Amino acid sequence: MGTRHGVAVLGTALALVLALAGCDGDSPGRARTERETATAYVDALNARDADALAALARPGREGAREDARGIVTERGGQGLKVTGMDVTHEFGPDFADVAITATDGRGRDHRESLALERDGKTWYVPLGRKAGGTPKPSSGTSRSG
Repeated sequence: MGTRHGVAVLGTALALVLALAGCDGDSPGRARTERETATAYVDALNARDADALAALARPGREGAREDARGIVTERGGQGLKVTGMDVTHEFGPDFADVAITATDGRGRDHRESLALERDGKTWYVPLGRKAGGTPKPSSGTSRSG
């Protein structure tokens, strides 16, 4: 009976560790909505934080850090204040386009379209490429304005 109790305690402890680590079986990280992902994207741009932006990519993507650095270099530090976010799912439930409207630190209008992809319950910015894949020509984001 002591062995069964020990196995039960070990199983409970393992389940607790997995829950605390965010392993829910559906996705490698915690659940994140389209809007939460887009907000984190803008926050990373404003902070010029390439590591925070790279963390929004699917885990294990080659070149995600380099893509993030390029985006932050090109568009970071503008002091964007989001005035609107419109989420659409034109290509199915696992792909989203987020139309972000904002004003920059100088009060100028800013518009950006951010493509997202979902894996399980988490939305990701499509940075980098699958391990062993060929480089993508675009980071999955575009800007107008």
